[in-house]
Amino acid sequence: MLDFAIYEDAKTMFGESNLGLGPSVILSLAKSIPPGSCVYHDRYFTTVPLIEEMEKLNLHSTGTIMQNRIPDRATIKFKKDSAMRRGECQQFVCEPTVLVKWKDNKSVLLASNCTGASHTTSVKIWDKTSNSEEIRRL
Repeated sequence: MLDFAIYEDAKTMFGESNLGLGPSVILSLAKSIPPGSCVYHDRYFTTVPLIEEMEKLNLHSTGTIMQNRIPDRATIKFKKDSAMRRGECQQFVCEPTVLVKWKDNKSVLLASNCTGASHTTSVKIWDKTSNSEEIRRL
């Protein structure tokens, strides 16, 4: 652990940022991280503008992201969950951000400036209909 911040209430300051509270927390904590480091965050903090800002700071950034945080300018149309098979993934690149949707039991959306769907491996899973099945995972 390099740094942490205790959130007390809405008056807690995380620096000036027009990106919102979640990204402000990440950017504030990223000040103590050396350039070239990898930062991982969950969907509460992740936005496409945060990924772009981290790229400007020469920091690798990856996080799960909520569908409603993908901006309209991205013009991305992911397949519906019902149209995807388990282990299937879809990737869109909006420089410098890569957006990936991967389907397990439910779908997972990922935003990154350093990785994408090309970094997958195979894993055997148990399936009640076919007993064993091999799927791709991120």
